Amino acid sequence: MSLYCSVGSTETDLSAAQLKELLVESLAKLGARKNVLVVPPDQSREHSRAGDLTRYTWEHYGDKLKAVLPAIGTHTPMRPDQIAHMFGNVPQDLFKVHNWRTEVETLGELPASFIYEQ
Repeated sequence: MSLYCSVGSTETDLSAAQLKELLVESLAKLGARKNVLVVPPDQSREHSRAGDLTRYTWEHYGDKLKAVLPAIGTHTPMRPDQIAHMFGNVPQDLFKVHNWRTEVETLGELPASFIYEQ
């Protein structure tokens, strides 16, 4: 596992500009991408700044960002007004809803030994 950014502490307050710069630097370390999916928390974690990070990711990748899938957990899907409030001008049509209760399909399984090795 790689660490792409290790700036901050419990006493650090990153400005929006610093946060964006650190994210863009980290994304650059990943190299070019063609199809990007962002899975931020939903509005219940609004203060995480995930909305800002998602917006900066969209600004960085442009049309290579194919979808945003808010991790709603057991919450209801986000309404358009909640999306606009948290994620700003990220296009609403990028946001997808995943019904984890009925839309889960098992593609395969990883043995415990593999997980342990990782």
